[in-house]
Amino acid sequence: MNQTITIATPVRNREWILDEYLKRLLELNYPTNLIEFIFVINDSTDNSLNILYNFKKQYRHIYRNIRVEVYNRNAPVDKRDLNTRNNFIYTHLGKLRNYIMSKTKTDYLMFIDTDILVQPDIINNLLKSDKDIVSGLIWNGYIVRPEKPYLFPNIMRINSKGYYEHIVSNQVKNALSHPSSSLIRVDLTGAVIMLSRKVFKSIKYGFHPQGEDAHFCKMAQEKGFELFCDLGTFSHHIMSPEYLREFLNETKNDCLCQYN
Repeated sequence: MNQTITIATPVRNREWILDEYLKRLLELNYPTNLIEFIFVINDSTDNSLNILYNFKKQYRHIYRNIRVEVYNRNAPVDKRDLNTRNNFIYTHLGKLRNYIMSKTKTDYLMFIDTDILVQPDIINNLLKSDKDIVSGLIWNGYIVRPEKPYLFPNIMRINSKGYYEHIVSNQVKNALSHPSSSLIRVDLTGAVIMLSRKVFKSIKYGFHPQGEDAHFCKMAQEKGFELFCDLGTFSHHIMSPEYLREFLNETKNDCLCQYN
């Protein structure tokens, strides 16, 4: 495949995970001369900007392009409460994603949020689907239901009342332990999503009470695009510094077990 890919994300106060996030991007199994990165720093007060500048300095000769931009909007910190999200965060993130789409000139755009650690083959897997909109699978329940995080995946369907509800199935539950490529049609997805050029040049993000992704997916469906998720392409959603430490410790122990 010779499709050019832009991997992009807004970045705010992600010093705690950026090293691991960037490490996964460096491990992607795809020609580096076909990959562009766009990182948009917004209202960040930690060392995220310097980390990304150093990443650009060290690897810009390898990749098609690495762009690090600052776009401050004085948005409040996202504390995951509905009031802040409905009044500020969803609109704020929509504007940042629209800004990124306006700067993207490659064949595909892939949003990978900074708290998601992807697998090396994710680009090839999603390109194989040959879909205009396709996501990988993540679980979002590590905080609200840590014992069953799979109950809150990043894929949803519209119910009879017109609300989006999470899609839960054995395939979703067993995605980590039994990965196998399986495309399903969905009504809402995001966080780790690949868009063809004709999508990101014609659809915009905006406010929706269930998030900026909901607005984008609704607009895409109204324009005739179908949305898919590859349940076999699983990524880890690292929702806190505490969970990152736990995840890295488990990963280290798994590697040690393989050699004992």
